[in-house]
Amino acid sequence: MNLQEQELHYPLGDTLPLPGHTIEVAPGVQWIRMALPFALDHINLWLLRDEIDGRAGWTAVDCCITRDEAKAQWEAVFANALQGLPILRVVVTHMHPDHIGLAHWLCERWNAPLWISATDYNAARMASQSTTGFGGESAARFFASQGLSDPESIEKIRARANYYRAWCRRFRRAFAACWKATCSPSAATDGAASRATGTRPSTSRCSARSWTC
Repeated sequence: MNLQEQELHYPLGDTLPLPGHTIEVAPGVQWIRMALPFALDHINLWLLRDEIDGRAGWTAVDCCITRDEAKAQWEAVFANALQGLPILRVVVTHMHPDHIGLAHWLCERWNAPLWISATDYNAARMASQSTTGFGGESAARFFASQGLSDPESIEKIRARANYYRAWCRRFRRAFAACWKATCSPSAATDGAASRATGTRPSTSRCSARSWTC
């Protein structure tokens, strides 16, 4: 055990958000914990108090996988934690299916825009619409060529050809993206997260644009 771990302090101890409820971890920051049917059995999601064009509401950060149980958990969160305010936008941090899977549903449910990088959005679209390196025969050959020799492991990879598509089926066609050419690293602190955490927005702001794919 790393002795430095003993210096860590967990202010919430073993307290976890109950299904369909949230825990406020900082002013305007709500923690959601949703169940997953995997060895990694949960995902942490977030609600950030936000305001867009004078309209108060929430930014949802990440979405959970596409399945009815996750939708039911979200509906409970809407009933218990939104304080009568709407979801104003949906931010997806990256393209893993437990983070982007229900983005289409949340956006349609609240008529909210999706915010995601163009790279992650297009990688997710490709993974959900075709056989890619995320699984299947080509992925099995690749792993074998890189030294994976266990037949059982290779067969598991071969069998995962539709794994991504099973948990991430649809995508929002309109999205907002910050391109590297117009978004400096420091600009990433702008927006809802900076307001929620109290960080100072940079003077160089992202150029957010709406795109259709």
